[in-house]
Amino acid sequence: MRFDLRIACALGVAVVVRVAAAAPASPQQQIAMIAKPSVVRVWGAYVATYQVGPERFTPSIGGSGTGFFITADGYIATNAHVVTNIHEGDAKAKEALERALYAELDKKYGAEIARLSKAEVQQLISKIKMIGFKKLAYVVLPNGDHLDYEVKVIGKAGTGRDCAIIKVKTSNAPVLPIGDSAKSQVEDHIVVLGYPGVADFETLLDEKSQLQASVTDGAISSLKRATSGEQILQISAPITHGNSGGPAIDQHGNVIGLATFGNEGEIQGFNFLVASATLMDLVKDAKLELKPSPTSDAWRAGLEHYWADEYTDAISKFEEVETAFPAHSEALTLIRLSHTAQKDGKEKQRSSNTGLVIGLVVGGLMVLGGVILIVRRGRSRPAAPAGAPIYAPTPPPGFAAQQPQPQPMPMYGRVAPGSMPGQPPPQHQMFGRVPTPGQGQPGMPIPRTVAIQGGIAPTAFGSHTVGSVTCTRGQLAGQRFALTATGIIVGRQPGVAHVLVNDHRASGKHVWIGLENGILVAIDQNTTNGTYINDVASGRITRSALRDGDVIIVGEPDCLSLQVRFG
Repeated sequence: MRFDLRIACALGVAVVVRVAAAAPASPQQQIAMIAKPSVVRVWGAYVATYQVGPERFTPSIGGSGTGFFITADGYIATNAHVVTNIHEGDAKAKEALERALYAELDKKYGAEIARLSKAEVQQLISKIKMIGFKKLAYVVLPNGDHLDYEVKVIGKAGTGRDCAIIKVKTSNAPVLPIGDSAKSQVEDHIVVLGYPGVADFETLLDEKSQLQASVTDGAISSLKRATSGEQILQISAPITHGNSGGPAIDQHGNVIGLATFGNEGEIQGFNFLVASATLMDLVKDAKLELKPSPTSDAWRAGLEHYWADEYTDAISKFEEVETAFPAHSEALTLIRLSHTAQKDGKEKQRSSNTGLVIGLVVGGLMVLGGVILIVRRGRSRPAAPAGAPIYAPTPPPGFAAQQPQPQPMPMYGRVAPGSMPGQPPPQHQMFGRVPTPGQGQPGMPIPRTVAIQGGIAPTAFGSHTVGSVTCTRGQLAGQRFALTATGIIVGRQPGVAHVLVNDHRASGKHVWIGLENGILVAIDQNTTNGTYINDVASGRITRSALRDGDVIIVGEPDCLSLQVRFG
């Protein structure tokens, strides 16, 4: 009987799992969706401006590549050659920029310079003036935020140790796990993410398109060694400049190498990865402890629910992601898509089939338990005396019909509407925002602003205020917020923004509105999509004085429009 009970349990679990399962996205799609939020664009360049007589020249060195988070507190892996110029410092950069200038002058005026005497050449050089010098040492997150970095550990460019680890200031970043490249085999499938040639297409692609990592796939073509002994993986996936430092991910979701160098001609299939084993040597040098990120765990769990059409659970996980890491590039989009799927009736209804299966399994287990109990009691009952009659009384006619019918078992504890599997909750939290009672409803109290960490306390409307802002368009339409003398921040970073906008077009800290020398002003916080006054056609602002009735536009009018009122 015990053996039968175990079989019934196993069959019951197997059936329930089969009912709950759904056809997910393809393996390549899953890998790309999981990994994209962890991949960043890395800038490592210098640009100078020189005045040479009446002309100006702007030589540059370095460029951009790709990197990916390996720790939640901001350590990023990339190629050494992407950040070598930054690592060598400003002095060497100026020398390199000067050489680049001379090469440009020689190309343009080589014949004329060749006819000059040494004294005339020296006189020409003495008149060259550097009038501009810019260092580009930052990463661009997929949502457009810029973060400065420091080079922590670096290998050697152009070798089997062409990798580096840089550090930005952040927390709860989504990370990619690093696998063991020594276990890689020829024909193993891989997916490569990065920003190939983005700088070449800046005039063609819009700003949002430039922020999206590209995905290519292929297989490991050959296992090789560098002359210095490090493992090198040859791959068939297409990569080009800009891909440098991007992760190559195996079918288990682990990074097994960094896209590094390849064939510059028309023939593809001769591209190479610095192996993850080499990157792990740098991780040890930096004394880093690689741990899973709660943001990544929530993101993966949300995607599993999303692919299984379990949109309520998916939204809950995606909101965890958005709260933990507001710069996440994909969470808000998936929240919107999940809400749309719910409205279209695509939510998996687990209560009917799954409940039936669970009921059958539980019922079967109860029957088995009853049989076991009867058998055990039968074994323990004393035997009847020899010759005793076996008596089984016969019930009188109609006895069975007279028995009381079984009543349904009482439910102890009231089940809240929407709490059963498959039932929609009574109220959804749209886009990660917790609704405040009365917000957006005529005649209800004006909501308090959200307190900034370490800043002012929440201020009730009308108390120590200099005016108000009313949301005329966007998710917060109809809501009104107090303008305090110390100012408020509008953005989408919880705990920082006083007016919280859960829209990917808004930056974490988008615009500050407050008094500056007695004048009410709006100051853009170096955002990706810009801040505008009254009309986007008037151009984005850096700082603008405000008049009564002005409308502050965050990114786009339908993202958030705030009308200013004094007093």
